Amino acid sequence: MTVVIEGAGRRTAAPADGIDLLRPADADAVAALFAACSSETVRLRFLGGAREFPRAHLDRLLAGPPAAHDAVVAYRGGRDRLVGIAGFAADDGAGPGTGGELGVLVVDAWQRRGVGTAMVGLLLARARARGVEHVTVNVLHGRRGLLAALGRRLEPVRASYTPDGLTAVYKVAQMTRAAGVGTQ
Repeated sequence: MTVVIEGAGRRTAAPADGIDLLRPADADAVAALFAACSSETVRLRFLGGAREFPRAHLDRLLAGPPAAHDAVVAYRGGRDRLVGIAGFAADDGAGPGTGGELGVLVVDAWQRRGVGTAMVGLLLARARARGVEHVTVNVLHGRRGLLAALGRRLEPVRASYTPDGLTAVYKVAQMTRAAGVGTQ
């Protein structure tokens, strides 16, 4: 599946070779993706200094049905060469379709090339199709730009500051046309 981002009346293929659902066979490639990320990228994504992709998190990504934990990967030069992974985890204890938390990890050399945007677009389209209403994003202080980027595509519901960072909630159903995602 190749994800295509639509905007300004044109369609542009995502810069990765492909974006597809995470599969159990991707476990080793996820570990290699993590190892290819700088310690700063890992700190910003996992809000701390993880030394390897958290095994419990990976197990949930690999085993979870999309309604519980949906995940996609971006790859370049073959399925075994991942450049990004993104997941959408449903809220624990919430009713079906109410909300969930978004997480994205893109290897340093592929950041700011549209890979994360394409993965997030696909996850949000899939979440919307399941009836998900809200998405929550947690970032460290100083990463307001990530929340602003989502705010340009989704309707903000609320934002809050904590000692550890910022949390924002957005309406999933209100994605703008400029951020629409289709498949080719």
